[in-house]
Amino acid sequence: MNNNLVLELSKAAVLTFEELGFMFPSMELDEVQERAHFETKVRVGFTGPFSGTLVISIYGGLLPVIAANMLGEAETPSITQQQDALKEIANVICGNMLPGIAGPKEIFHVGSPQILGAGDEHVVSGEESKTESVIGIEQGRADLQLYLNGDAANFFEEQKSD
Repeated sequence: MNNNLVLELSKAAVLTFEELGFMFPSMELDEVQERAHFETKVRVGFTGPFSGTLVISIYGGLLPVIAANMLGEAETPSITQQQDALKEIANVICGNMLPGIAGPKEIFHVGSPQILGAGDEHVVSGEESKTESVIGIEQGRADLQLYLNGDAANFFEEQKSD
């Protein structure tokens, strides 16, 4: 199941950055993207047939670019607008990823995204498994981490027996 999680997480992220952020993401990182400096991170939790948290860390000065692209502005958007744009990206990635993982009939509640700082090491609690994906975007990258609670294992076991 882990390969499917990585695939669905990556697919949702690439599609969202393309369609919502008007960017050209890649699954391969170049040297500049690998060395890009941390900018900020966002966390969004979800509940449903299983629960968990998606954390997206942004590197390399992408935050103002994402916001400007989403707003269609040539000027650099305010920090609040940049953070709101990243929250929306996280919300859409999470919302697009979950049906790919659980199936289109399952219903999830996606919580309100929260911006976190570099020092927020304890971004999640209680999650038992972690899946990661890294997406290269222009001069930076997005690191995605999907944390699933223990109820996910029960859900996937039940899916196998059906």
